[in-house]
Amino acid sequence: MKNLKSFIICDIVVILIKLIAGYFGHSLTLLSSIIYDLFIIITTLLATKANNEKIKKRSIFTSIYAFFMILISMAMIYIDFKLSIFRPSLVILIFLLICIITNYVVTVYKTNTSYMKREGLLGYSAKNSNINIIIYIITVATIILSKLKSLWKYFIYADRLGVILISLLLIYYALRIITRGFKNTEEIEEKITQTINEEVNKCKEVKNVTKVNINDLGGIRRIDLELKLQDGIILTDLITFIITIQDFLLKNSDLASVTLVKNVNRKVVRKNARNSGSTNSKGSTKKKNTKKKNKKR
Repeated sequence: MKNLKSFIICDIVVILIKLIAGYFGHSLTLLSSIIYDLFIIITTLLATKANNEKIKKRSIFTSIYAFFMILISMAMIYIDFKLSIFRPSLVILIFLLICIITNYVVTVYKTNTSYMKREGLLGYSAKNSNINIIIYIITVATIILSKLKSLWKYFIYADRLGVILISLLLIYYALRIITRGFKNTEEIEEKITQTINEEVNKCKEVKNVTKVNINDLGGIRRIDLELKLQDGIILTDLITFIITIQDFLLKNSDLASVTLVKNVNRKVVRKNARNSGSTNSKGSTKKKNTKKKNKKR
């Protein structure tokens, strides 16, 4: 997406829609998915602050944060079994459709053509959108199964199962942050950088990778990738390629940034610099200043 602010606003809007849908549609699964969304927002914000100082303090801080998330997940499962059985309404499907449309519209608006020409296709983005799709599938499955309770009496517990699955997903990511935080950062960063360079340079669309920057905040990681692409790539192919690269980066990080670098013709730049200096004839001092500027150019 174009910037972090857009992602945060979009996700908050989706959370509000889920809150309304979950409450009035009697879906504890949908309400529990809000906790996962909040986890992603906080993790993303922390990843933007990632730096390579005070490794021990960072690891302890992120481990406490991840442990707190595990406790919340376990509390969700406990509450799920303490409450009476929820029977989700089909009305939720309409709200889920609104959530999907909201995500789609914001993403399309923030990856428009004029932006690609100026600054690159993608800026910061959150977790792989496939996770959102999985959560939507779990929610829809709980609704459908709960309506089929006449076929098998245990389908009445579908909503309860949905909460458990989302809680386990949250626990998995929290444990990943804890284990990642106490591993040898330098060795892992070197290995990831090498893997990214090898895999990305294999792509026919890529001319070369100009920069791979990895920042860790304990177990929360951000990867910034900068690359040059081959000429003559069709716009739709370009979008598909960048999203694929983004998905690949998010397997090893919590936040990914993909920047496209324009190919600069250095001969033309030097010629323009010389031409701009040749017209200046108002004194030797001004000529010297111009020569210095041209050298910098």
